[in-house]
Amino acid sequence: MIALGLMSWAVGIGLLCWVFFAPVSIVVSTMAGLIVFLWTYRMGAGFAAVVIGIAAGSLVLWLFRVELTASRHSIVRLGIILAFCVPAVIAGYSTTLGIAEMGVPSSIWQHILAVIGAAAVSSASFARLTSEQSA
Repeated sequence: MIALGLMSWAVGIGLLCWVFFAPVSIVVSTMAGLIVFLWTYRMGAGFAAVVIGIAAGSLVLWLFRVELTASRHSIVRLGIILAFCVPAVIAGYSTTLGIAEMGVPSSIWQHILAVIGAAAVSSASFARLTSEQSA
């Protein structure tokens, strides 16, 4: 029974991390869509703000992919990929720190685990974005 509990705990944590960190490489386009949505909603657009926000986020993601495939210089590609990876690193650090604060009493170990989490998220985001480059 204990083994079943440990296995279900590991699978649950793994699925939770996958659900949270799978879309983290597109956080810039999501934030652009949210910012445009909030701005148009406060301007009085109503339901049209949702459509405009989705369109803005999609436009940012489309521009990212077009620029990534159209650029010839690897320095430009690296800059574009890093522009999308830095917010993912910040999100990974903040999330891992929040989770570590719930279970780790030492502040130093909380930040060490948060840095490890940020490194894992940044490497996953970088790998995902560079695989989109070659596709």
